Amino acid sequence: MRKAGLIAAIFLANAGIMLAGASPQPASVSKDKPLTLAMAPQQGARRTLVVPAQTEADIQLLSGIHSQVSHVGDPVTAQLLEPVYVDGQVALPAGTLIDGSVTRVRSAGRMRRGGEMVVRFERVTLPDGQNTPLSAILTDLDAPPKTNTRLDAEGFLKGTRTMPWKRLAGGMAGLGAFSLIGAQLAGAAALGASLPVGGGALIGYSFLWNKGNEVHVPPDTQMKIRLRNALTIRVAW
Repeated sequence: MRKAGLIAAIFLANAGIMLAGASPQPASVSKDKPLTLAMAPQQGARRTLVVPAQTEADIQLLSGIHSQVSHVGDPVTAQLLEPVYVDGQVALPAGTLIDGSVTRVRSAGRMRRGGEMVVRFERVTLPDGQNTPLSAILTDLDAPPKTNTRLDAEGFLKGTRTMPWKRLAGGMAGLGAFSLIGAQLAGAAALGASLPVGGGALIGYSFLWNKGNEVHVPPDTQMKIRLRNALTIRVAW
């Protein structure tokens, strides 16, 4: 009987130890310092940045274009010269590639009409390989004067005319006055008739048959673009 009681006591003691070990211990929380959980960004986590529409950026052309050589659809590549920031963080770092294409091209024509080209930028590729569509137009051009190329308010690249209209009109007026004086001095009607006609034909031929300047934008030319739509980029924390 005594032996049976001893065994029962040992069994109850072991059961109490097991129950005590299985019971969860309550966390001790200080009343002065409430329990807080620190959530640190995981390694490789990214956040989204939105570059607003109408943002302007400086770029440098990597592939040259020419209105007598380029065709519609030809690729055009440039790179970002200065980083673009959003909320104090770099959204587009320097060196980001800006890809586009030629959407319109017209070679220089008669009557001293200059060439014309339109370039639209359609994709951005970051140094980390991330790429996303964009829509951007040219707003400024720093082309060397010898290229005879300008940018109009609509973002069209245009070759300059070889002779301005004012100079042409002034030349024709001057030639007509010279012919009239010559006719009065010579006193011959034939001379008065021949000089205006001959001089007018000479200027007319020069104006009608000579072409204007082609659009020529060599590599390394600096430009400025403006985003037409907002651009969403995912960057590392």
